[in-house]
Amino acid sequence: MPQPIATPVLAPGTRYRWDKVRNQHQLVFPEGMIVLNEPGQAIVQLCDGRTTDELIAVLKEKYPGAEPAGDVHEFLGHLAKRGLVREGAQRD
Repeated sequence: MPQPIATPVLAPGTRYRWDKVRNQHQLVFPEGMIVLNEPGQAIVQLCDGRTTDELIAVLKEKYPGAEPAGDVHEFLGHLAKRGLVREGAQRD
């Protein structure tokens, strides 16, 4: 099993966007696009250099009563396998 990503960032060429015409969250990359649901969008927008633990803490605040850790690690793992998320620089 691959090591979980500690500091997720979007890979070069990958970006989040809101498509106003289609009314959907999207993860856009050179080979295509993925439509994101609300939790997926929340995770992707938090892939900004913060740690995975910090990302999970923000989601717990946003969705009281939720335990998102397992889903976050699984989702990031899927994106990493596709080359859409990578390990960011570790902060001191």
